[in-house]
Amino acid sequence: MNSIYQPTMMDNVLDLIWNNTTDAIFAIDYHGAVIDANPAFQNMLGWQTEELNRIAFPSFIVHMTKEEHQTFLSQLKKGQSFPYQIVKRKHKDGMLLDILASYWSVNNERILAIGMYKDFTEQIHIQRKLEESEYCYRTLVEYLPEAIVKQRNDKIEFANSSAIKLFGRDTLEEVIGNSVWDFLASAGKRNIQHIIETLYDGNYLKEPETLVDKFYRSDDKEVYAEVKIIPIGSKEKPDIQMVFQDVTEQKRHEQQLEYFAYHDPLTGLKNRRVFTEIVTESMEAAKNNLEKIAMMYIDIDEFKSINDTYGHDVGDQLLQQFAERLKSSVRKEDVLCRVGGDEFLVLLKDISKEKEIVDIAERMLLVFQEAYKIDDFSLHVTSSIGITIFQDDGLDYQSFIYRADQALYQAKERRNQYIFFDKY
Repeated sequence: MNSIYQPTMMDNVLDLIWNNTTDAIFAIDYHGAVIDANPAFQNMLGWQTEELNRIAFPSFIVHMTKEEHQTFLSQLKKGQSFPYQIVKRKHKDGMLLDILASYWSVNNERILAIGMYKDFTEQIHIQRKLEESEYCYRTLVEYLPEAIVKQRNDKIEFANSSAIKLFGRDTLEEVIGNSVWDFLASAGKRNIQHIIETLYDGNYLKEPETLVDKFYRSDDKEVYAEVKIIPIGSKEKPDIQMVFQDVTEQKRHEQQLEYFAYHDPLTGLKNRRVFTEIVTESMEAAKNNLEKIAMMYIDIDEFKSINDTYGHDVGDQLLQQFAERLKSSVRKEDVLCRVGGDEFLVLLKDISKEKEIVDIAERMLLVFQEAYKIDDFSLHVTSSIGITIFQDDGLDYQSFIYRADQALYQAKERRNQYIFFDKY
């Protein structure tokens, strides 16, 4: 029974496939003409079999010349098949299609080969769009000002040009395969590594982790960067993408602003604001610990005439050199301040005896008198110093400064002198 009905059943199955598959199936003869085709062929390419069965080189074939087509037929005649090749085919209306084509050699009396086409136009279009998108993404990432690094198992797999620059390297080859930490050292490295280790322990971040830290490159250059850590892939052991934004200039600007909030921009000495805080704290500490501190008020003699004669640029250079000599004359624990113009304050800490103050004052007067080299000429100036010693007698900051100022007033009448408040 089976031998009688099997061919009929197979014929029915083949007929169902022929008429219902979305793949184009067709037969070609030994001249290359399409002698039979299923409905899907006609739907896919727009050609009726009757239009093609006498054409040896069908017009829907666009990727071959006639000579190449003849060579192709010869190979089929020799029993060679051509499975699964992406080729171009042209619809009857002229539209080009991307086709996954297979040709199977048959070589019977009428049929040279069976062809099968699957329309891959949409898939190829999507693939090209993805490739274009990938290319655009990579191009965008490559030229972003942010340094972007992808790291797996503590080894860099991808780095854009900004990352190479941040790391102080010239080529990608110098970076790939190394760890970020081969190029950047930081106290914050532990923070970043802790986050990464947390990720490897399966504690997935809901949002990218961001921190700002100072890094030292392998060439010892100091850089500041904002680092964003982004896990990619599985929760078990994700790849790590790090986005570094170089904020060195921004950080330096902030530091500069912070510096000038507490320092005189011309000389680099403490300004009046922060000096007041330091002196007030020192006075309180001196009261509590029974320590002795002293205040010096210093002024350059005849500074106004120097400004009037040589100009403010020369005057500024003189003030800068004067401040350097002032710093060289005091001890490490002492605090210096430029009040304004040519006036300076010095807080002397931890004074055990008056002779220490006298030694410092005499040293100052000597170094202040040495010639100042400015441009192509030398200047000689003297200075006057008023001194007061803090006593725990209810004195406040303003009174402390006032006493030093009064002593300075007396010293300036004599010039190139130092005078103690309670000794004039």
